[in-house]
Amino acid sequence: MVRGVIFDMDGLMLDSERLTSGFWKQAGERIGADIPMEFLDSFRGRNPQAIQEAFLEQFGPEFEFERCRDIKTQLQHEYVKKEGMPLKKGLTELLDYLKEKGIRMAVATSTDRRLADAMLEKAGVREYFDAFVYGDMVERSKPYPDIFLKAAEEIGVTIEECLVLEDSIAGVEAGKAFGGYIIHIPDIILVPDAVKEGITAQFESLFDVIGWIESRNY
Repeated sequence: MVRGVIFDMDGLMLDSERLTSGFWKQAGERIGADIPMEFLDSFRGRNPQAIQEAFLEQFGPEFEFERCRDIKTQLQHEYVKKEGMPLKKGLTELLDYLKEKGIRMAVATSTDRRLADAMLEKAGVREYFDAFVYGDMVERSKPYPDIFLKAAEEIGVTIEECLVLEDSIAGVEAGKAFGGYIIHIPDIILVPDAVKEGITAQFESLFDVIGWIESRNY
């Protein structure tokens, strides 16, 4: 029985990962740093503290991380305000279905709170959710399950009755460690088969999740 669904945001609900990578690269150029795409891929799904640690390890302790991050965030805010954020296939249908069935919903994202709220609001989906958990609300980043445990607590649903939807390597690992259902929806990062071993299912789009819940619940 599924009584709660926990959504990642970037790359799962919103088609934002490609854009975010571009903003990081633009920010790096402005401070004279070449940020490789392979490096950006390495920390997808992780919280701000883990990202900072990754940058300092990659570029050294003298790297102006806060300046780079602030430029990237400003670029992203400007884009979201002007252009909005494209939704992933099947999101609206899944949200409407869950709302109709009375299934509780939470967002569990490592993205900064202010930026995440702006993105969800501009995308027109924020009002669907019963709870929001951001990376700065838990001590440990994905691949630890802390953010999902907090989300389940916020919506008042047991782990065994929660479904986590994720696209990233760190997110899938965190979902497995969480202990409920975990479904992988692929985005731009290839999640190795070894990481996906033991997951509940993998579907091509969020729309496919509706049928899976129907078969599980009814």
